[in-house]
Amino acid sequence: MRKHNILVVDDEQDSLDLLQRTLRKECIVFAAKSGETALRILKDSNISMIIADQKMPGMTGTQLFQRTMEVCPHVTRVILTGYTDVEDLIDAINTGHVYRYITKPWQPEELKITVKQVLNNLDLESENERLLQELQDQVSRLSNSIEKEVRIRKLFERYVPEKVVGEILERADEHLFSGEKRSASILSLDIRHFTPFAEKHKPEDVVEALNKFFSAVSRIIINRGGIVDKFVGDGVLAVFGAPTSLDDHALCAVSAALDIRKCLGDFNGWLKDRMGENLAIGIGINSGEVVAGNVGSTEKMEYTVVGGPVNMAFRIQDCTKEKPNSILISSDTYHQIKDRVKASSWGKKALKGRAEEMELFEVEEILTPATT
Repeated sequence: MRKHNILVVDDEQDSLDLLQRTLRKECIVFAAKSGETALRILKDSNISMIIADQKMPGMTGTQLFQRTMEVCPHVTRVILTGYTDVEDLIDAINTGHVYRYITKPWQPEELKITVKQVLNNLDLESENERLLQELQDQVSRLSNSIEKEVRIRKLFERYVPEKVVGEILERADEHLFSGEKRSASILSLDIRHFTPFAEKHKPEDVVEALNKFFSAVSRIIINRGGIVDKFVGDGVLAVFGAPTSLDDHALCAVSAALDIRKCLGDFNGWLKDRMGENLAIGIGINSGEVVAGNVGSTEKMEYTVVGGPVNMAFRIQDCTKEKPNSILISSDTYHQIKDRVKASSWGKKALKGRAEEMELFEVEEILTPATT
């Protein structure tokens, strides 16, 4: 794997020196004491990741990240903040300006783990782009024969469900990815209390545990007809109903959530033997109309979904902090499957970004098996 360039930005020299010492073994570190200096470095250097302090004179960390969207939209951004109230950062995270925030005083091991996750994701994206380019090259060389369809299926089925592959091949339509409205269900999963867990263990052990769990989660999502939209720090965002239609997308999303919770028990058995403790999760699900398509810039493009239902899935998942390993669904999701699940009401909750309170339901079990 190539060694990535990382830019660290902090107006305090001692903090800047500590960041450099912490990360110099993992990557090539560039340093800046102001936002303006950081922007000049970005223009002249191939930077993969920026780590910036939030509270800096002249230009805050989030203001710097907004500026970098114009200069280097593909760069991954991590913010260091000493604020206990991080609500101001949530919108920046949801709009893609910030990948993750780390509260100060930050711990070197936590920072190393975050950086390793980011760099691993970048390497995976690079490999995926290579594979997709390989696919495009192969498609351009192959005729409309059985051999062409078989080879395309083998490549695509590494990443998406078999039914999705079939519809893509049938449609052979560029508009499938260019942007369209879809009725879908969004699943947001987060690992609870991950930071203190990561601080107690070696970075390589933490990454191994994350990869093992996320691999199992990805298989479940695909088996239930969904796609993994993205890994966000120690969380997962999955979509059911895009890029192809899924009649029972709400039931499939809930079924996947229950499968994941069951899988967590097996994973925790392995984790207990290896690292001496267990992890808890929270899952939020929301359904509605989203816009799905390739989003990004000429430098970096990804297939994703955007819209109010996506943001609400994150908010609902945040409510699961009240009860470890709980699965909460919105009233929009519940009304689609109320005769097919056993669920209990949590009453109406105030969710940021929504004018009216929303009734949330905790799912206990499926009464009728979901079909995909």
